[in-house]
Amino acid sequence: MKLGKFTATKLICLIFALTLLAGLPAQAQNFREGVDYFTLSGDATVRPDGRVEVIEFFWFGCPSCFAFEPLLLAWQKPDSVHFVTVPTILNRVSEFHAHAYYAMELTSLHQQLMAPFYDELHVRKSRIVNADSFQEWAATQPGVDAELLTGTIHSFAAQTRVAQANLLAEKYGITGVPTLVIGGKYKTSPATAGSGARSLQVVEYLVQRVLAEQQ
Repeated sequence: MKLGKFTATKLICLIFALTLLAGLPAQAQNFREGVDYFTLSGDATVRPDGRVEVIEFFWFGCPSCFAFEPLLLAWQKPDSVHFVTVPTILNRVSEFHAHAYYAMELTSLHQQLMAPFYDELHVRKSRIVNADSFQEWAATQPGVDAELLTGTIHSFAAQTRVAQANLLAEKYGITGVPTLVIGGKYKTSPATAGSGARSLQVVEYLVQRVLAEQQ
């Protein structure tokens, strides 16, 4: 994910995140299964390009996801990581936000709009829960065709992707966000690992473990 328009709050959070990540030790600590991460059923998988897929399950309206976002932006992802974000449906509002995310993705605006949308919800405390309020917000974003973007929210393509995201969350037993799934085999989160920064350490450790299991 890339930063959209900075706010002072976002800039402060990003600087703090960079400071945290800079202090992470290169070697894995004593990460424990059932404490720092959980093992899922099935085999670990590696993409055809040799990278391990790391999925962040998130919800735009989740304060913990908003707090975690600067760490993800600051994270220097290893070349062995293929990182993707998947919106999670936890309630009616999160279902609309999932549609909004895929509307952004389908119009190639998700990298531009994710950070501003997070800010709108958590910094400016706006309540965007339907197409009308979403279009009103989108119209304030530079270079965005708000009508086209909003018209994509309930398109067949967006509905299909939301359904697929829901099935993926069910497959991995996602009950809270943010949650990270590594190689389809392991699961961790800031809450599980103890902090957002430590959860990314766990992710990097598990990526290497997935790769080692393929030897």
